[in-house]
Amino acid sequence: MNNPAQTADRTTQFGEDPIGKLMLRYSGPSIVAMLSTTMFNLINMAFVGRSIGALGIAAIAICSPITMIQGSISQWIGNGCAAAVSISLGKGERDNARSILGCSIALTIIVAGINMLLGFIFADTLLTAFGASEAILPYARDYLLVYLCGVMFSFGAMNPILRIEGFPKQAMLTMLLMAGLNFVFTPLFLFVFHMGIKGAALGTLCSQFGSSLWIMLFITDKKRTVRLQLSRMRLKLGTILFVLQLGLPSFIMQITQSLLSVVMNRSLGSYGGDLAISAWGITNNINSMVSQPIFGLNQAIQPIVGYNIGANLYKRVKQTLLYALGVATAFSVVSWLLILLFPEPILAFFTQESSLIEMGSHMLVVFRMLIFIVGIQQVGATYFQYTGRPNTSIFLSLSRQVLILMPCVLILPQYFGFSGILYSGPVSDLLSTALTGGFLWYELKRLNRLIEENGE
Repeated sequence: MNNPAQTADRTTQFGEDPIGKLMLRYSGPSIVAMLSTTMFNLINMAFVGRSIGALGIAAIAICSPITMIQGSISQWIGNGCAAAVSISLGKGERDNARSILGCSIALTIIVAGINMLLGFIFADTLLTAFGASEAILPYARDYLLVYLCGVMFSFGAMNPILRIEGFPKQAMLTMLLMAGLNFVFTPLFLFVFHMGIKGAALGTLCSQFGSSLWIMLFITDKKRTVRLQLSRMRLKLGTILFVLQLGLPSFIMQITQSLLSVVMNRSLGSYGGDLAISAWGITNNINSMVSQPIFGLNQAIQPIVGYNIGANLYKRVKQTLLYALGVATAFSVVSWLLILLFPEPILAFFTQESSLIEMGSHMLVVFRMLIFIVGIQQVGATYFQYTGRPNTSIFLSLSRQVLILMPCVLILPQYFGFSGILYSGPVSDLLSTALTGGFLWYELKRLNRLIEENGE
């Protein structure tokens, strides 16, 4: 590993190297890392579908909002910490960056403990409220209670710190390690030890613990510039508020996804029964697979945008934004074509039940029929977070999931039945992308003005 001076030099690349090379250097590992995260979930779903069946898939779908809430809180702190550290490094404030990391880790541990305790106390109440039927509830309870045991030991949300320090490949390896361990442990517990749905949860637990250990070994290394030190693990109100403010858009995006899952599960249960919930459990994971490359791209531009905003290099900020929009659109188009052309083979990877494949294929094609335009919305919503304008980012994040999609899911089925739920997807994609496009247009004009004022 490099010494601190060498590590410090790595951060200057964000303000000096060509944007195209930086994007390629950082987006590749980030995209692979995010795809690995999705593979982590897909592996679970596929093994559960083939060993337990539709009720096992439905159980994971019901538990998903709860696990996403826990994850969204961790990412709130983790992404906020990364954004704050990135800006501090751009200003040359390295001691402050270390203090931000220490405070964020301490906050993460405390919040995780509270989440775990509340989960154990209110497990059945939450699962029932989130749409579990009498048939699904026993499976969902077994999965959730095992999963909660590992919440205190999960530090995956701190993975962006590795990219901030200039180590995108190490950040990628974190996610590859998690997916690889899951691929080993989940089938072991399911097919060798025959532990049922508990085995799937235990496989998840083992993989998360392994990746968390990897992250902690890296950020506690004395050779790191932004390293974790016990003396800096102190809660400071000002730091907490700054971190939570910057990370709030990420939290909003994740928590609204969780709320959407609750609304979808309850609506699908009402209009399509347990089979519809199982189909959504699969298609929702496929939707995540489609979105993850863009999330990885967003993570890649975080240190670039954050550093250059801190250094007042607005031309480089504009170049990064344009690159990201172009790449995100390309990913969206490719994903749209795959879904349109191969829906049934995709569903068959998870289950051999013909009725589930038929419903899931139809659900996937209709719900994501306009996916080719959503790259603009996803990049735009997170870009404003990295430039220190969380309120704009929050509004754009809310626009797709809360302001448009949820009302559609609640209202349209009253007039169009089950099909109304599915057509809520393209309606939301169209309107939210148009809204985000307007904000981006004005942002590009603002950047042009700043570039002229700074003589770049």
